[in-house]
Amino acid sequence: MREDIPAVDLSLGEDAVASTIRRACTTHGFFYVVNHGVSDEEVGAMVRAMKAFFALPEEKKRTVLQDENNRGWTPMGEETLDPATQVSGDTKEGYYIGREIAPDSPEFGLPLRGANNWPDESALGLSAPFRAPMRAYHAACVRLCRSLMRPFALALDMPPDFFDDKFTHPTALLRPLRYAAARSRPEEGVLAAGAHSDYGVLTALWTDGTPGLQILDPDDGTWRDVAHVPGALVCNVGDLCERWTNGVFKSTVHRVVTAGTSERFSAAFFWEPNFDAVVKAVPRCVTDDNPAKFPPVVYGEYILDKYRRTHAGFDGGGEGNS
Repeated sequence: MREDIPAVDLSLGEDAVASTIRRACTTHGFFYVVNHGVSDEEVGAMVRAMKAFFALPEEKKRTVLQDENNRGWTPMGEETLDPATQVSGDTKEGYYIGREIAPDSPEFGLPLRGANNWPDESALGLSAPFRAPMRAYHAACVRLCRSLMRPFALALDMPPDFFDDKFTHPTALLRPLRYAAARSRPEEGVLAAGAHSDYGVLTALWTDGTPGLQILDPDDGTWRDVAHVPGALVCNVGDLCERWTNGVFKSTVHRVVTAGTSERFSAAFFWEPNFDAVVKAVPRCVTDDNPAKFPPVVYGEYILDKYRRTHAGFDGGGEGNS
């Protein structure tokens, strides 16, 4: 990896933001974002909510087990992000929260679209509110990621509104995570989160500062720790962004390796397009020297296949999900 992970400062001008995004995404696809507009209060309330929920006994958490729309609690070991090399599931539990889709919405009934699977806070005896803080943090991440699409387009020498009509009804999933205080043994196929690249367009990650996140150096194949920067979110582009840019922006393999001395908490926000969005290489990224590498793909079909490969028992609720 030829350079450090840069910081995108959203208080700067649009051209400066676009330039830093392009530099980051053409090298290793990771960048920090600072002055991002997600308040300390929103972060703090979200963290208290996740810790209160994850502290519940398993039988209580099972009252909101992940449903057919991929909303709700995912138990420890449910996901195996690198099934080719892992001997057991990831040593983490999570909770999927998406956009609320009302029964009268045209989206209702599409795979991965529906109401959130919220816990009954009173019945479960939660020590902190859950629904309101999660909805507030989710909304803040939607605002952030939507705002990043304009400089992303500029970084690709495309019109600034290029992505607007692809994200009118986005797939926007928040996933708080608790990693067990278990020692990862990568050489034995035991990891907190197996080696993978993200599926979608953009991920915005909050972490509690506990080490663990590593990215694979594309130059020499070694693993590099991602340092914690207080107040910053860690962003990275995913496979869909790499397809959209014809490989110009890099979706880098990463993993989580824990030391086993303490739990680790994080919250990943996945920003992905409309269910029926057709993703094909943007014109500026297809040249004689860089011909089209990927066929066009419909996002909904693409993401369902990804989930089926990595989530135990996931069937997409029939023919669709997001």
